[in-house]
Amino acid sequence: MAERVATTVSATAMAPVAAARLAYLVCHPPRLGKPPRLSELPVPVDLTISVSGQSGMLHGWLFHGDPHRAVVLGHSIGADKSFSLSYARYLIEAGYTVLLFDFRNHGRSFDDRSVSGFSGRFADDLVAAVEHVRALPEYAESRWAVYGLSMSSFAAVHALSRLPQVDAVVCDSGPTVDPGVAIRNLMRQGTLPLPDALTRRPAADVFAAVFEPLAAFSMSRPRPWPPAANGPGSATPMLFVVGEDDKVVDPDDVAALAAPFPRAEVFRVPGAGHLKAMKVDRAGYQARVLGFLAGSLGAPETVT
Repeated sequence: MAERVATTVSATAMAPVAAARLAYLVCHPPRLGKPPRLSELPVPVDLTISVSGQSGMLHGWLFHGDPHRAVVLGHSIGADKSFSLSYARYLIEAGYTVLLFDFRNHGRSFDDRSVSGFSGRFADDLVAAVEHVRALPEYAESRWAVYGLSMSSFAAVHALSRLPQVDAVVCDSGPTVDPGVAIRNLMRQGTLPLPDALTRRPAADVFAAVFEPLAAFSMSRPRPWPPAANGPGSATPMLFVVGEDDKVVDPDDVAALAAPFPRAEVFRVPGAGHLKAMKVDRAGYQARVLGFLAGSLGAPETVT
């Protein structure tokens, strides 16, 4: 009993420090360092992408396809562009030009040691990636789609007012009306690494009380959020994909964010959790996304 009490007291005492550290790591995750598996894909062009106001560079891969129809594909928090290769594959096979890139503090992109404002910073990265490729002569007249996964779905919608050249948006597993809820759910669903001692009360309560406001401060809700339904870019066609069993983002919350936009549609996948919609119903998922993109951008032309 005495040992158990001592463990509880120790865990509760360390909870604030552990919470502050993990809140910082949400937007400054360890680099994964796993080599990507590109053997089944065409060889991409390596890109280094500058971001306004930053000395560091983003790293990207550009897969050439139809030069008139291109998709920028993001990744989830803590991952990197290699995470998105399974999504890129079916877009490449359909004939689209596809750009994957690492957000700052992820993959091979630059370090940003800031402690707040990352919702805006990630949106800056997305804008920079689109503008970089649009500046290439062969893509100057391209029709563009932005495709966000989890965290990058928030960036896609947040950046839309600054991307008048974007013709379509696809969001998988987000965004939601209240971004803070998604951050809290990452912890509550065990997605973030926590020592076992911090998952039991009272240490868990202390941890949550410190982690949740600090993580929200680090990400910082975009202003305004949700974006105005009559604001710049609001008439862009949007497809929101969400799993009915998603415990990180509430499907109804995603639908609520989408509802005011005049050209938004929601595709709900039964039995799918967070970022699992394509795994649960690959054929249906890919057909819905490709149909949406063809309707918004036009079907890709065969490149010879």
